[in-house]
Amino acid sequence: DLNFPFALAIIAVVMTQVYGAWALGPGYFEKFFQIKGLISGGPFGAINFAVGFLELILEFAKILSFGFRLFGNIFAGALLLSIVGALTAVVVPAGLYLFEVFFGIIQAYVFFLLASMFISGATVSHHAEEHH
Repeated sequence: DLNFPFALAIIAVVMTQVYGAWALGPGYFEKFFQIKGLISGGPFGAINFAVGFLELILEFAKILSFGFRLFGNIFAGALLLSIVGALTAVVVPAGLYLFEVFFGIIQAYVFFLLASMFISGATVSHHAEEHH
């Protein structure tokens, strides 16, 4: 079922936007819509505007990446358990269930790391300001 992995992916990406807007204020959305650069930046302003549009597309790609990564791992584990469970005795599938729980924990940790990396990247200003 694709609903659960994509629901988790949508929640992670939406919360990335919420934390980014909370940390940087309305200036966070300048990353996506660089109107000032388009008006006053000349040819580089047009390039920055196009990069902002690509950043917007990237946010939707994160949802697809998260969702299909989770779905693929869940589906592969269930398929492995059903095939090996049908072909072997009672003892082997029980060991594979423990193995599947181990891989589920690893996948949850990978999802957590990716989401926290995206959130930490969203809370950092994208301007070239240096504080000394």
